[in-house]
Amino acid sequence: MGIRDIQDIHDILAKRHELLRATRDFFYERGYLEVETANLMSTAPPDPHIDPLDVHVSGKGPFFLHTSPEMGMKKLLRSGHRRIFQVCKVWRVEDHQEMHNTEFTMVEWYREGTYREAMKETEDLVVFIARRLLDPVPERLLPPYAVHELDEVFRETMGFDPFPLDRDAFFGLLKRRGFPGIDDRDDWNSLFFKVLIQEIDDTIRSPRPCLVAGWPFSISTMAKRRDDNAAVVERFELYIDGLEIANGYTELTDPRQQRERFEEDNTRRAAMEKQTFPIDETFLSALETIGTPCAGVSVGLDRLLMALLEKKSIGEVIPDRLLV
Repeated sequence: MGIRDIQDIHDILAKRHELLRATRDFFYERGYLEVETANLMSTAPPDPHIDPLDVHVSGKGPFFLHTSPEMGMKKLLRSGHRRIFQVCKVWRVEDHQEMHNTEFTMVEWYREGTYREAMKETEDLVVFIARRLLDPVPERLLPPYAVHELDEVFRETMGFDPFPLDRDAFFGLLKRRGFPGIDDRDDWNSLFFKVLIQEIDDTIRSPRPCLVAGWPFSISTMAKRRDDNAAVVERFELYIDGLEIANGYTELTDPRQQRERFEEDNTRRAAMEKQTFPIDETFLSALETIGTPCAGVSVGLDRLLMALLEKKSIGEVIPDRLLV
């Protein structure tokens, strides 16, 4: 390992230290309680598009390394604390790629209110961290950040809103337009993501952070439906130069609806020939105790650091990958 490589590791360790310290300071200053939840779980959320790492202990299992601390943290809300946060490692079955790592660092928090308040707090967090890491802070990182509603972006880019359409109408419309890469096996969600990746992502790509709100109900298992549109949930994502940094939503707190959504997700996983997961009954019981509106947000801290330092690969901000 050369002197330049050692200097890179030295600099990234210092930046990560400041990133973690600034993150905690932000929440401490706002009256949040720092919590810890178990990393090893007996079950996992049945999200069709996120797979946990499974673990066997002394021949017993499988157990699962959490893909986010969401379920554990929502259980803690029944304690009466309404502002909690956690900085932790999470794991997902993802190859080490330019924007992905099997193990990464996340901050997740829960607060009173809705996704609208959570969007503003996410913006505040990014600016707070940027001011601690960068001197001066580039103009592009200063608020306010643009907010894009997905249905409006679809209408402006594609000329139609997909949310009122069922799968066949959505597919037929794309096929008539000669949209590439779709086939008869695609369900509604697959069609949505193909359009999102091929057309919408470039529309919202900007060096300035932006917030994208109003995501499909069918891909947001634990988010509350919007009152004015049942096909859409109160969810947002934060992007910087096309890179997803954060997502958050108003939490679904109805245990009956949550059970139905978990069952639907398990059905989708089975159709995809993926492992299904037992429903966490303790989690459903905890939802009943939350009562007041609540919002949660998760931020990938490695990706945020990558975006703030204008790195091209997540491997440039994870020390273990620099050591390889």
